[in-house]
Amino acid sequence: MRNRNAIRALAGLAVAALAFTCSTIPASGAAAPKTVGHQSLNLDFGDFTAKAELDYPTWRKNAPVVVLIPGSSPEDLNADIPGPDGKQLSHIFLDLANSLTARGFAVMRYNKHYVTSMTQVDYQSYYTKLTLQGMLKDAGTVLTAAQNNPHVDRHRVFLYGWSEGSTVAAALAAAHPELTGIAFQGPVTQSWPSLFQWQYEMVGVPYLRQFAVNGGVGSDELKKASAGSGGLVAKEIIQLLAPQSYTGDFSIDPALDPNHDGRIDIDNELLPAIPGLIAKLVTGPLHIYAPGEALPDVSQVAPKLRMPILVLQGGNDANVPASGAATLNRNLHRDHVVRIYPGLGHTLGRTATQIGDNFQPMTAQPQADLALWLLLHS
Repeated sequence: MRNRNAIRALAGLAVAALAFTCSTIPASGAAAPKTVGHQSLNLDFGDFTAKAELDYPTWRKNAPVVVLIPGSSPEDLNADIPGPDGKQLSHIFLDLANSLTARGFAVMRYNKHYVTSMTQVDYQSYYTKLTLQGMLKDAGTVLTAAQNNPHVDRHRVFLYGWSEGSTVAAALAAAHPELTGIAFQGPVTQSWPSLFQWQYEMVGVPYLRQFAVNGGVGSDELKKASAGSGGLVAKEIIQLLAPQSYTGDFSIDPALDPNHDGRIDIDNELLPAIPGLIAKLVTGPLHIYAPGEALPDVSQVAPKLRMPILVLQGGNDANVPASGAATLNRNLHRDHVVRIYPGLGHTLGRTATQIGDNFQPMTAQPQADLALWLLLHS
């Protein structure tokens, strides 16, 4: 699933990794002690002061630094993802910080605008004031703070954009050609409305079919689906059909039920209605993703980026189709690597299916591949 350049690059990574490992072992053969420093920062985002953290290897001066740019929803600096019951599903930015600092890299991560922690968010401001252009400005503030930090090498700076953050990272990199490289995880490679349609039709609808009776669903079926084993993306369609489902009311939206029978036929009523429902979303609560307001997707920007590029993509990603990474692989300039991992989801955690993709903890292999790519280019 990767091109010849990628294969050669990964072969070079293995050699570079061996050389780096040998260079960090003292002549006596004993492993050098490796400790990590943590610097807490307060960044001015205008009407909000965001907490950020620089994690850096104390045993290495002027370390290369990776700036982690978060995905959609109110994410904190760990990328803590809560499930419907409030329990944490994963914290992949914390995992990446621990993995990379142990390998000699510094990592800068930050709370998104209006986010104080996983459980403390100014939701009113987040969903009414924040735009993708605002997120780009915030990421620029974070980048400047990273470049000016005395613990890092300002001439070896990488961006890492996840999901929504891939569009922010791409736009930021386009304005900063001095950057050493950029990595995308689960990149957005199409318009947001078309992406939402893909999520509903390719993940949400197949999940609903598991509970359908005579080709349709009503409140009983939606309640069962809500308690089923589908991931967060698979279950988003439930709230689309039953807007009050978060309160325990799984009644079908009357606007989707013209015959008032309390049910909706998947093929004859739901599928034809999805484009119109998405149009209402992107002109309403999700207006930041509307054409003209959203940042360009990665496929539009990436061919213009001349720095090295890494793409990490789960084959069972429920948020973005893996085909987008395959398209990037064909269209990017020569110095790029695309890794598509079968059996991994949007967080690069293990999932047997797209329907079951539920922000599982990131596996070790993508973390190792990222570290080796960073090493080769730093």
